[in-house]
Amino acid sequence: MAKQGVNLMIKIIIIALIIYGIIQIPFIIKAYWGRRKYQQKIKDGERQNQKIMEEQKKRDHR
Repeated sequence: MAKQGVNLMIKIIIIALIIYGIIQIPFIIKAYWGRRKYQQKIKDGERQNQKIMEEQKKRDHR
């Protein structure tokens, strides 16, 4: 009888973990895309800075 209760408890825990994982998936995807966008903005900013620095060097060189 006690073993049946333990098995039920394990099944409930496993089902709860699966449901929790399914609920978390959209948040994980959103965080991943947000990070990708943020990194892209940083790269774009670095490129812009590099361009500005090169233009300033050309102007200073003249």
